[in-house]
Amino acid sequence: MTALEVSRRTQAASSTREHVRRVAVAAYGATEAQEPIEGFHGLSRPVLDDPLAGVRAGRLVADVAAGAVREWALRARGCGWSWDAVGAALELPATSDGSTRAEAAWEWLVEHRPPAPAREVDRPGSAVWMCTTCRARVRDTGPFASHPDDRETGHLDDCARHIGALEAWLREMEGDIDG
Repeated sequence: MTALEVSRRTQAASSTREHVRRVAVAAYGATEAQEPIEGFHGLSRPVLDDPLAGVRAGRLVADVAAGAVREWALRARGCGWSWDAVGAALELPATSDGSTRAEAAWEWLVEHRPPAPAREVDRPGSAVWMCTTCRARVRDTGPFASHPDDRETGHLDDCARHIGALEAWLREMEGDIDG
């Protein structure tokens, strides 16, 4: 495969992302716009005017896909495939937390207990996104810490959104002290 060729799996993933956007438009009233791709003059990508419509559409597609996974797994069982083969198709490891791949597949598809995502224990989870206020890349470690600077790093010093979050945090802290 050359650098310009794309695998069938990558093509399918791209089609699925496009489908989520179409669902957001059709089911949740979002509209599409074109956003320039940073670092590529003249290239753009489709984005939704309402990112939460994309979240809702992605959840709907994921729920429908989860049902389809279960349906196809049960059809595979009906055709004589083992739960271990189903687990292999799900790309589960041969053993998971002391259970077999077959047991993990059963727990996921029948008992609705999906396996925990593989993650390095030493690294806390985080996400990176572009702040639409200051246009900086922000590393987000989730809503777990109290202070905004402990949750998000990377905003520009004059970012109105981040300044507003800091001011709201100070007001909340003053309210806690007064209360």
